Amino acid sequence: MAPCRWHGAISAIGSLMTIPRNWHKAVIARQAAAAAIGAALLTGCAFTSQTADMYASRQDLSKFRAAAQDALACRAAVSANPRYALLAAHVNLDDVGTATLPQMVDPAHATPEEIAALDAWSREVNTCRERLLISVDTTLPSFGPLIERGRDDDDAIFVKLAEQKISWGDAVVALKTNRTRLRGDIVAKADQVDAGFNKLRQDQLKRRTDLLSSAIRILP
Repeated sequence: MAPCRWHGAISAIGSLMTIPRNWHKAVIARQAAAAAIGAALLTGCAFTSQTADMYASRQDLSKFRAAAQDALACRAAVSANPRYALLAAHVNLDDVGTATLPQMVDPAHATPEEIAALDAWSREVNTCRERLLISVDTTLPSFGPLIERGRDDDDAIFVKLAEQKISWGDAVVALKTNRTRLRGDIVAKADQVDAGFNKLRQDQLKRRTDLLSSAIRILP
């Protein structure tokens, strides 16, 4: 963050030090002008800080979006592995939201081979997710718990599937529900971040107005 520049203000205050004949009035004027300049300086410093904060927040959001896209690409690459082809009949590993009606009513239970494949797939996908979480920790840490909860909710479904407690159809419907909830949570959090940007912008406008008003007050 660039430091506020005081030299011009100090020179301006110094220029007010010439004592006129009506010195008592001049003292009052100098005090008022110095106070106005001080307020303008503080406003300007805060304005600079707000600008830097907003820029940093936008940079963090851009990094998060890029990391999320990388995670999706990683998941797609894992899901395209022929090793997991036997799972494709039951669920679209790349996007469970595109599940078909036959998949959602599938009464079959997972076979030992499918469970082994699902275990390997989920481990690889969790690696993709962990990379995203590392990025989130340094950019938008408030999103981290949402992503972790989504992972845990999906893992709970996989456990029930592996234990033969639910069918493939039940698992797909539950995974779709988890996905919808996670998307809603992330959108809500993103709205909060955007609201923060709006507040910063509003604060900047107010501080700019205060700065201009202070400057106008000290003009002859």
